[in-house]
Amino acid sequence: MSQKDIGRVLGELNNLIHREIMKNEYTNFKYDESVPRSSTCILLYLHTQSNNNVFQKDLEEEFSVRRSTMSKVLTALEQKGYIKRVSVSEDKRLKKIVITSKADNLIDALKSDREKLEAKIVRGISESELNTLRSLLNKIKDNLKEDQK
Repeated sequence: MSQKDIGRVLGELNNLIHREIMKNEYTNFKYDESVPRSSTCILLYLHTQSNNNVFQKDLEEEFSVRRSTMSKVLTALEQKGYIKRVSVSEDKRLKKIVITSKADNLIDALKSDREKLEAKIVRGISESELNTLRSLLNKIKDNLKEDQK
């Protein structure tokens, strides 16, 4: 592999992962063409956090997106019946994000697709290399987040 800028390599990886997801073997990631692909990650995250209150701000931070972007994604998910926004007793202005039974029906299928994709991405990479990669990617993410504060 030639020496390329890290940003370019990461962009190429993003494109390749997107193309991989569009293959027919990951049909559950394409559960609804009118809802953004990133929504599957949000649904899976909400599922793992089902015992906690999760608010839009939490999702913005978790996925490093702006308020307007998350608002559009959540509105689309809500319109399709995958989530609902529920007032909390402490502050009626706050709305926690809760997945619906319609989304629950997709979770196992989405997990299966994610596991297949993840297995393909990490094939041939040792656990030690993966730990190093995760650490380095988190450092890059932190560097970029620092400059956006």
